[in-house]
Amino acid sequence: MGYSGGIYVAKAERPAALSELTVLWEKSFPGGWYELQLDGFPESGALREVVTATGAPALVAVVLDSDMAHVQALSPAGVAWAAYLHADNAEAFGAPELPHSPDEIVDLAVAWSAEAGLDADPETVRAALNAENTFAEETFAGLLAALGISED
Repeated sequence: MGYSGGIYVAKAERPAALSELTVLWEKSFPGGWYELQLDGFPESGALREVVTATGAPALVAVVLDSDMAHVQALSPAGVAWAAYLHADNAEAFGAPELPHSPDEIVDLAVAWSAEAGLDADPETVRAALNAENTFAEETFAGLLAALGISED
């Protein structure tokens, strides 16, 4: 049985919107970015609260049994995108269709990255979104690297 819960990436060590949740582990990245793996799932409005509180872009991956992740990202200027990592598994779990095409998701992810002061290559982002690792958490780590947050 794999991990199920939320993984937040934000420019804050412990955003207030997440203060009630238990952090299983955390990691810091250059530029003031932090990754928090939570024990459980965040409230639906927590991402917006984190972005509002930090004044910086943030993203969350809601992972289900390490088989798939629903990634949502938001910026203060309103750049928002969502994607499924391990999309075939997401479909098997009955995940709803996303509002944007794969090309639109890549464009929005690159714009989100630019607003965060990062440099993301569209083809690298596309490859990360389509990667199929053993665990969705590994695929999410690759996406963080593609967005310019981590150096992994």
